[in-house]
Amino acid sequence: MTETTMTFARPHSVRSRVVGLVVAAALIALFVHAWQDTQVSISALFSGFHNTVNLLQRAVPPSGSVLSDSIRASILTFDTALLGTAVAIVFSLLLVPFAARNISPHRLAYEGARLIIGVTRAIPDFVFALIFLVAVGLGPFSVVLAIAAHTVGVLGKLFSEAVEDMDMGPVDALRVAGASRTQVFVHAILPGIAATFTGLALYRLDTNVRSVLYLGAIGGGGLGFLLYDSLQLFQYQQATTELAVLLVLLLVVERASLLIRQRIL
Repeated sequence: MTETTMTFARPHSVRSRVVGLVVAAALIALFVHAWQDTQVSISALFSGFHNTVNLLQRAVPPSGSVLSDSIRASILTFDTALLGTAVAIVFSLLLVPFAARNISPHRLAYEGARLIIGVTRAIPDFVFALIFLVAVGLGPFSVVLAIAAHTVGVLGKLFSEAVEDMDMGPVDALRVAGASRTQVFVHAILPGIAATFTGLALYRLDTNVRSVLYLGAIGGGGLGFLLYDSLQLFQYQQATTELAVLLVLLLVVERASLLIRQRIL
């Protein structure tokens, strides 16, 4: 009996080792290719240390001449992220009754809503920004639209999954009582996962503030545009001031989001 077991175990063990070696070799080849394709150079990293030190020396002390402009630009950056996120929340909530499998009225409605979520989530906000820059012109409004379009897909997916995982007891009770789909959604689904929805929305707002920063550099305005402009003009002391304001903005938004989530969750 022992010999039979060993006879059958050996081929399986050999196959496992061969598969493991093939997978390991493939991973090594993949990383070697990535290393060469991205032209990674350790020597260039060390040789560039002197340039980094020189840059830091030229970046201090921070310039006070752009402080007021940086603060105003940071407020614009936050307003852009806030408005884009708010618009996305509204449209995401409109998609949820169709995109959540357990409450969707029809298979076609479910697939259609999921298609919208999938497309808007798959297209990066940077691509949306390029599209809306052509459509509505330069300025923060194009970034608002880009943030909203991409966030609809992200929040739509997260909201729908939250609904699919919720306790269906209150929903079934209202359905038995003869409530309409709208009444069920407003009085059972939203109250049941309001804390989850709020937490996800706040987290996305925090993420969108960062997204607005680099989208602003391509013509959307705000603090990202000021920072990009200063670096392009080699005004490193101004860039230091703008980076300091940026750090304060990100810390305030992150801290406020964290405190609100702790209160509601």
